[in-house]
Amino acid sequence: MYYWENDSTATINIRTRILITIMSHEEIHAQAHNDTVAMRQTWLHVHVPKAGGSTLRQLMNRNFGDDYYNSNSLLETKQYTKEDAGEIVRCHPWVACMSDHKLSLDLPYDLPEADIYALSYVRDPVDRFISRYFYHRHFEEVNCIAQKMSFRDFANAELVEQYVHPQTNSQIHFLTNGKSSTELDVINQALDTGKAFLFPIERFDESCICMERLFPTVFSDLSYVLANVSKKDAEISENERKFAHRYLKDDIPVWELANRFLDNTLERAFKTEDDRASALAEFKDRCARRFHNFHPPRPKGQPVPDAATEQSQASPVNKAEQMPQSKAV
Repeated sequence: MYYWENDSTATINIRTRILITIMSHEEIHAQAHNDTVAMRQTWLHVHVPKAGGSTLRQLMNRNFGDDYYNSNSLLETKQYTKEDAGEIVRCHPWVACMSDHKLSLDLPYDLPEADIYALSYVRDPVDRFISRYFYHRHFEEVNCIAQKMSFRDFANAELVEQYVHPQTNSQIHFLTNGKSSTELDVINQALDTGKAFLFPIERFDESCICMERLFPTVFSDLSYVLANVSKKDAEISENERKFAHRYLKDDIPVWELANRFLDNTLERAFKTEDDRASALAEFKDRCARRFHNFHPPRPKGQPVPDAATEQSQASPVNKAEQMPQSKAV
């Protein structure tokens, strides 16, 4: 049985009409196994705060268009359970990709209604903590102690006195949905499904050419300009970095795991070093010619536009750009 659903709410503001097929879990599962129904693919961007997610949200928006949902939360310490994530995917079949701080890698990868894939990035924990400090110093919409404290005082409050929720400064805690701040079992289990991808943000370009090569119809172009870069108004000394590292070192293993996973994925995506180098060079060239994440790269040989020209070229805003971007990054 079919019906048309009119969805024009301000929250979604993407689809106006969606054709939904109503079947039971058992019917979908049986038909999928009998190859009579093609499983729809749903990508979940597990947005670890201050790990490059704002840029990736814009790229997902551009690549998935109307089928992308940019989910925002005013309370980033609450995360969806595996069952919650499955219910979201099941109840919203139009969503081909969703970004959210409330997701983890503990997902229902065997959901009968959809083929769920996860994409997430982590960062060197000390660099991430420093970036978070500077981000909150200049983000007036959120009341944060960083606005009134030196870096050392901020680190003491959050890392020593535990002023914040554990997942704020533990990427492992975030990715495992609070199951652990030191153990990688949940993360490894997700990677073992072959449907989860965990990369280090420091090697973003390499991860992008992997996804373009492995999923060319899904990620046709991931070239980018950086978004939401934290402004630094002070220098962080080596002693301050060492102080932060003392309390963040438990997060190092997940960052190292992400680097190993990327190395393995590169080997899977590219058969030769020359092929990889060529793809990376071409990708960097596309990035160099791009001045806006929602407009195509400039043709080769065209000069870089000045600020005024760039603004005028970027003025026709499409509905994808009108979607609210997450503040809590």
